[in-house]
Amino acid sequence: MKKIHVVVHTHWDREWYFSDNEAFIQFSYHMDEVIYALENNELDYYYLDGQLSIIDDYLKVYPEKEAKIKALVEANQLFIGPWYTQMDEFVVAGESVVKNLQIGIDMSKRLSGHTALGYLPDSFGQGKDMPKIYNGFGISDAVFWRGMPNEVTNSREFYWTAEDGSKVLTINIRNGYYAGVALVEGELYQKKAILDIVSEDSATDIVTLPVGGDQRAVDRDLKAVIQKVNKEFGAEYQIEESNYPHIFNLLREKTTELPIVQGEFISGSVSKIHRSIYSSRYDLKKLNDTIENRLIFQLEPLMLMADDLGIPFKRELLNYIWKLLLKNHAHDSIGGCNTDKTNEMILARYKEADQLSYSTIDYLVRKISESIKEIKENDLILFNTLPYTRTDPYVLEVSTKYADIKLFDQANNEIDSQILSTEKVYAGEVRRSEREYDEAKYYYIHKVSFIKKTRPLGYTIITVKEEVNSNDSAISFNTEEKLIENDYYEILFSQGKFSILAKNQDKTYEDCLYVEESGDEGDTYDYSPAYHDKIHQLNFDTTNVIVESGAFLSTMTLKGYWSLPKDLQARKTGELNAQVDYTFTVSLSKNSKRIDMNIKLNNQVMDHRMRLVVKTPVESQVSYADTLFGIAERKNQDPHIQDWQKLGWKEEPTEIYPMIHYSNLHDDVSSWTIMSKGIKEYQVIDSSLYITLFRGVGFLGRPELLRRPGDASGNQYRSIPTPDSQLLGKLEMALSLIIADEFDPVMIQKEYQRYSVTSPYYQIQTLNRFTNPIQYFQSNKVDQLNDLKEFTDLSNVSLVFSALELSRNGQWINIRLYNPSLIKTISNEKITLATETNCRFVDLNGDTLELLGQLKEVSLGTFQPGEIKTISIER
Repeated sequence: MKKIHVVVHTHWDREWYFSDNEAFIQFSYHMDEVIYALENNELDYYYLDGQLSIIDDYLKVYPEKEAKIKALVEANQLFIGPWYTQMDEFVVAGESVVKNLQIGIDMSKRLSGHTALGYLPDSFGQGKDMPKIYNGFGISDAVFWRGMPNEVTNSREFYWTAEDGSKVLTINIRNGYYAGVALVEGELYQKKAILDIVSEDSATDIVTLPVGGDQRAVDRDLKAVIQKVNKEFGAEYQIEESNYPHIFNLLREKTTELPIVQGEFISGSVSKIHRSIYSSRYDLKKLNDTIENRLIFQLEPLMLMADDLGIPFKRELLNYIWKLLLKNHAHDSIGGCNTDKTNEMILARYKEADQLSYSTIDYLVRKISESIKEIKENDLILFNTLPYTRTDPYVLEVSTKYADIKLFDQANNEIDSQILSTEKVYAGEVRRSEREYDEAKYYYIHKVSFIKKTRPLGYTIITVKEEVNSNDSAISFNTEEKLIENDYYEILFSQGKFSILAKNQDKTYEDCLYVEESGDEGDTYDYSPAYHDKIHQLNFDTTNVIVESGAFLSTMTLKGYWSLPKDLQARKTGELNAQVDYTFTVSLSKNSKRIDMNIKLNNQVMDHRMRLVVKTPVESQVSYADTLFGIAERKNQDPHIQDWQKLGWKEEPTEIYPMIHYSNLHDDVSSWTIMSKGIKEYQVIDSSLYITLFRGVGFLGRPELLRRPGDASGNQYRSIPTPDSQLLGKLEMALSLIIADEFDPVMIQKEYQRYSVTSPYYQIQTLNRFTNPIQYFQSNKVDQLNDLKEFTDLSNVSLVFSALELSRNGQWINIRLYNPSLIKTISNEKITLATETNCRFVDLNGDTLELLGQLKEVSLGTFQPGEIKTISIER
């Protein structure tokens, strides 16, 4: 006899085709009903979707309900946490996932504790790193629905492992988290049918049946329903109210019967997986990427430095900004598959998090800089918030009274520099006519590049000296020979095409960069080719080319336009009745392994997709991309690309894949990597990397897509236009290409951090009060700055640095490192501290795993492939 464990729950999308405000009104009444049902024995247990953000919102309005919630949690009736929001796993940073759990678990503690369950029932696929993240928080059980193909295992219960040996006992929900609604609402035959379905591929006699759904009201008559069904089908099934901790305790007694699986699950064979959601609303994903990097690699390290110096660490402020961002990481929110009204509110949260995060950085660098003893006018303070020594070129702006400048270090040695641009600006009161301006009130803003070695988590001071007619232009303009170069590359543009000489390989790659444009008759969930499509290969056919060569930065800028069909009707008839203006800039920095690219578009075309194509010589059947804490290897051609419809799959398994920061194609001879700032999707076709710049579509969901037959996703009963998702207007994309002899994921991630993380700086000057908005406000100096503590240098460590955290009690600095390799074990790595200090290993939540004692040289031990470790150093 099968025992059916009914888990009563709700799945609460914070927002979707409704706004979070609309959902909150429903939840404010729903939560009251949950409390009543549990207190009055209408239900034994209730699982509140594994996320705390909805309770956070509720208690801000109804703080008096906290005691009731706490009592129900203590009584093991109400199950909460561990997440702050139900997040996506493929387009956010690994540290965002960690922060999501840290904040959710901290909130749960105030409410008597969290359910130690990796619960993500509706995320669009499951990332391969989740078992090790769960284990890092003491979580050994997981529940999910989407992405699991039948061909991996026929059992809904299994052990899910990661390459480092982490594992979680997992339940893969059959037919979705809403399957059990049929038990409550269905006819008698439908009740029997769902019991048969969920039981048929269960490895044991313990069967899980979730009863609940999106924003579903409390099923107050559930006990009567269960009693009736037991009476009807008691010879075959025994049904009882249950909860996930109880179910997993029972499953653990059946471990010998459970299979073991490993990897990521992004298959659309049994459920829609929406593999091209990674490119919906690129504009929002770009903002997310910017704020994530700022919080992880700039703000928290800078706040820690400031705390050392005597400016208190404001954890509440940091967490407030993180919560704004995490609310946007809910799987629909970050996916962009929402109404325009909802996306406007998501954008508003991004703007708030953006302003709060950069304003905090602006305040701290100013406060520190102005408080430095013996600081003087025109001193320029450079901050390094990474645990590496920075020797890459700075690019920054300084304001001076005169048009010519030189830079000097603290020993008064001149620093070689390159003036990229100079702008003359008026500092007096604005008048209608510039003829009334006083010439004495003008000043100059210089964009300058130079190299100044800066120690990890430290700052250095240089001085800007104004000269008279002393600084010749450091840039040579060459519009005849369209070529730029550095130590690693020579890039030539001729007749609309690029060729790249990789100097280390002594190989030239011809016609290796262009843009592809095609129709997109999909929706905010899925790309799908237009029914009447034409693919355009767009070269850069323009004579408007400007080459600027300098000692530290050389650029080639192309300006032109492409003629394209304006909409699906024009695409059908073959008209080219729209113009997309572009500016494409390729940059090479001194000593850089990267080819940096910037693309600005004025998109005037609807229902289409644009991709950057990078032609490579690589011969490989697989590609690679970074994941939350590692890399994934993926097939360039899905084995079921031809027979998926015959097999009854939910959508075509087009080889469209997610990337968080980079994608890679390599073989034994050559490695090609594309990094991006906010672009999250790639595909490999015939040895070329296709990077989705953006796609624009006009509906939340459309039915009968070529790639996804059947009902529309999102809302099957109403066609919801989303004109904002067409992304008409100005767009900007930033990418970078690395061509190397071999694939080195550690080098790539370090290079990505240098690429994406700029160094904050501050100039002591009063000419320009608009370097940032808050400079308008007065700020008191710190009476006496403490000495900035020397930090360990991770430049030569063969591991990826992931985060620098201040422990909750403020006594420890936590440094997170991981080994991204799929196969390589890393041993004998050490870090050297400035002084002998107490050290320990902690888990992802910051709880002690092992005390190491007082050390100056810290052995990090062995890192298995994919393994994450956090070393904690006493302050």
